[in-house]
This record gives sequence, structure tokens and C-alpha cells, in this order.
Amino acid sequence: MGNLKYVVIALGALIALVVASQLQQSGYATRAYAVFPDNKEAVHSIELWTKSDTLSLEKQETEWSIADHDSLELRPNKMDPFFELVLGVKKETMVSRNSRNWEKYSVDDSTGTHIRLRDAGGEEMEHAVFGRSSSDWSHNYVRTTGSDEVFLTNESVIHLLYPRATYWG
Repeated sequence: MGNLKYVVIALGALIALVVASQLQQSGYATRAYAVFPDNKEAVHSIELWTKSDTLSLEKQETEWSIADHDSLELRPNKMDPFFELVLGVKKETMVSRNSRNWEKYSVDDSTGTHIRLRDAGGEEMEHAVFGRSSSDWSHNYVRTTGSDEVFLTNESVIHLLYPRATYWG
């Protein structure tokens, strides 16, 4: 009976150590936060632009189209990956809180790729600026307007933000 007591105490101590270790390790985990609102169904207009190109996509009832482009129809396989990947992207590690570093991360007004979402009433839902990472091709930088903070994204989506009508149609 005495040996059983020591086994139970040792097992309890081992469980306590495992729990303490897990709690300590969770403090080092990267937390991910959505860049865009969850309500993707409310998006009725998407504006994409860079320093040299501009594109607007509009939702007419249930179909998306390229705005101001009568001859070019939107390819049906473009919107699903856009909604899934781009609007599902998350910001993870903060890399800067200083607006003077925006150019370094390609998220300033002239070097970034902008995306603005609007609802059916024309109200802005979100405006974010994406920049390419020169050292890590599997992630991008992102900042949302109204904030100086620049984050590294959980995956690269900038290749899906191409603001040329010929890419979409």
C-alpha cells in the first residue's frame, strides 16, 4: 500500500509539471487575428489598386463583375479563392508600430497594394494595404488604415490582389 501512495504522488507531480509546461509554452504561441470582417456576404464592392493600376469589382445581385468594363467578363474561378484566401488571411506577428517604417515593409500609399471592401450601401468595411516580404515569400506585410501597426500575415495572398482587368477577366 505504501508503494501505491508514492506512485500516485509521482503521477500527480508529473501531471502538474506537464500542465505547467503547457501553460508556459502557450505564452510563446503566435496569435492570429482576422484582417477582414467575417461577414463576407455583406461585401458588395472590392477596390484594388497600386501606384500604377486600379480595378473595381462589383456584386450585382449574386454575380460579380468587373466595374466599368463592358467587354471583359469576370472569370468564374477567380472569386472563390479570393474570398477564401484573401478575405480569410490573418495578421500574426507585429513587425512595426512606426509609420516611418511603412515604406520598408511596402505598405505605404505609393508602394503598397490596397484593397478596400464596401457594403451594399457604399460604406467602407475595411481598407488594408499589403506589401511583399523580400525575405519570406510565404508571407506578406499588412496594415489597416487608421493604424500605424504593420503585421506579418499567416500566408501570402498578394498574388491574388492583382489590380488589372485582364487578370480577372
